[in-house]
Amino acid sequence: MIKLTQLGLLLALFFLSSVPARAGLLIEPIVGFNMGSKLDFEGGESYSGGKGLGYGGRLGFQKLGLQLGVDYLKSSIDMNDDDIKRNVKMDEWAGFIGYEFPVLFRVYAGYIFSAKGETKLAAGTLDLEDGSGTKLGVGFTGLPFLDINLEYRSGTFDNKKTAGVKSSKDVDYNSLLLSLSLPLNL
Repeated sequence: MIKLTQLGLLLALFFLSSVPARAGLLIEPIVGFNMGSKLDFEGGESYSGGKGLGYGGRLGFQKLGLQLGVDYLKSSIDMNDDDIKRNVKMDEWAGFIGYEFPVLFRVYAGYIFSAKGETKLAAGTLDLEDGSGTKLGVGFTGLPFLDINLEYRSGTFDNKKTAGVKSSKDVDYNSLLLSLSLPLNL
């Protein structure tokens, strides 16, 4: 029995070590749908139920399943609050780290280091500035050349500007993104 176990371990070691290690550039265009988006203004004002499209991509490095790089997401989200409707346009830049398991599954996390937003008000444009936050995601990698991802993003805009007047009141946001991506490893 011991020799059979040793032979099994030796064969496993041989087959695992004979798999060539791939390392390279990761380019991954993304298109998705934001849902459940919410903006909370310091002082009580809130917009929720946001839905809208998002697109962007990831650029990084991948080796032995480990992924590291930057990603960009541009979203246009329609927010509703009773009878008030607003379209919020957002841009986010993030650093990410992830791991693609050998079978059907990927996880990743990121730090949003730059985010900005914009929406129209009756008094002019509301600019949301100096945003940062985090993102967590999982992906299903079972389809050839296509990943299905679910990502939760949460962050804070430190400043807002209306009609040229800047305020340092925080605006918190969060959103869920269901996306399709095309990971290309070169």
